[in-house]
Amino acid sequence: MSKYTFFEKKWFADTNPLAGVKASINIGAGENGIITIHSDLVGTEGNDFTITVSDAGANDCDMSATISGTDITVVLGKTVAALEPTKNTCVLIAAALNALAGVNAVHSGTGADSIIAAVAKSNFTGGQYATPVATPAIMIISGVVYVADTPVMKNTLGGWKKGTLS
Repeated sequence: MSKYTFFEKKWFADTNPLAGVKASINIGAGENGIITIHSDLVGTEGNDFTITVSDAGANDCDMSATISGTDITVVLGKTVAALEPTKNTCVLIAAALNALAGVNAVHSGTGADSIIAAVAKSNFTGGQYATPVATPAIMIISGVVYVADTPVMKNTLGGWKKGTLS
C-alpha cells in the first residue's frame, strides 16, 4: 500500500459556517397583518434598502408601491380623504411589492388585515454574506504532489505545499 503525506486545513474561517442572508424588514402587526419584505440581494448590500409607508396620497386613490434605487414607497389607498382598509390589505400590499424589481414580500396568515397608518422611512436589516470557503487544489508534477488550500497562481510555487508519495 502506498503511503502519502496528508495536508489538512480548516475549511471555514468561522467556528460555525454562516449561510448568506437576505436583508429584510417587517411592517404591520398581528396574525394576519404582517408583511415581511426581503431584498433579492444576499449580503450587506440588501441593508441599503428602505421602505416608507405614506398616508399622503390623493383623495380616492388606490394603494400603490414604487421603488427608486433602493428606496421603496407604499402610498396607502383612500376613499374620499380617509384611508380605506379594503384598499390596504396585506394581500394587496404584498402583491404590489412583489411587482417591484429587487424585492419580494409575503404576508402573515390570511393577509386580510390592513395597514392603515404611515410608517416612517425604515432600513432593511440582517443582510450578511456567507462564510468564505477555502477551495483546495491538488496537482502532481513528475510524481511530486502539490496541494493548495488558499487562492494561488497555477504557474508559481507561491501558496503551494509540496508533498511526496512513498
